Amino acid sequence: MLDNTLLFQQARQCAEPVAFHLPWGVIRGLAWGKPEGDPLLALHGWLDNSHSFVPLADAFMQSKLAQRYRLIAIDWAGHGHSDHRPVGNFYPFMDYVYDLWYLCQQQQWPQVTIVAHSMGAYVANMFAGIEPQRVTHLLAIEAFGLLASTAADTTNDLRQGFQSRWQQQDKKRPHYRDLNTAIAARTHAGDFSRELAALLVARGIEQLGEHDFRFRADGQLRLKSPVRLTAEQIADVLSHITCSFDVVLGSAGHERLKQAITAWRPYVKQLNVHELEGGHHVHMEQPTAIIGLLSQITRTHNG
Repeated sequence: MLDNTLLFQQARQCAEPVAFHLPWGVIRGLAWGKPEGDPLLALHGWLDNSHSFVPLADAFMQSKLAQRYRLIAIDWAGHGHSDHRPVGNFYPFMDYVYDLWYLCQQQQWPQVTIVAHSMGAYVANMFAGIEPQRVTHLLAIEAFGLLASTAADTTNDLRQGFQSRWQQQDKKRPHYRDLNTAIAARTHAGDFSRELAALLVARGIEQLGEHDFRFRADGQLRLKSPVRLTAEQIADVLSHITCSFDVVLGSAGHERLKQAITAWRPYVKQLNVHELEGGHHVHMEQPTAIIGLLSQITRTHNG
């Protein structure tokens, strides 16, 4: 386990800021490696940010992957340094998939390799089904398939989704008197060390006054989705994935993922499942192992 953010100073100092202008606003992020290299997209999870991949970037720069790939870690809409969606808009899951689709079209990336965590991995496996010719490899960390609803859940999902939007109008994002208090809050909400929480907070916080800190993440991110795909719809998308597909589970990660693998594995015949010691943020705890696995995957499938 890594327990000192000083280990990541090189990765943080070598990170190159990137920005992509989408129709609704700007997606920002960080990049490492060969400037003209093949795109290796790093997609973070819900309420995290691109610093989720700083430990991975540190291991990446010490590997042969850095000679071929450009590691690009984005902040999703409403996260990190990226813009919030305009007032009156929300964060439906499929809009993240569309943002990724749009970004690849805009940048004219004919093919991409993706390493993604949690929500980012759910986005990635949907994208890989929609655009199978564009994704060469997908390494999903602590996520597979998608949360499904049945047709009988439709009315209740809509009702709860609308109610959460209404209730969010009067909610304000919490403020913290100092950075340590914010780090403590993030540590308490996660399953990792204070040092890793501090790494996420470093990009996810803004200072408004001498004793006034606030997380950058849009409060609208916490809304309940009014619409979810059915299991049949998810299966259809997954069945169109043709790229090499590997899933990494943390030994102390989310237990429900084992059920998801059992449910969805029949639709992705080429799926490989790996388990590493760690929690839901196992990619931050075991970055060298993740890079080693990614190196093996790209080497095996690229010949």
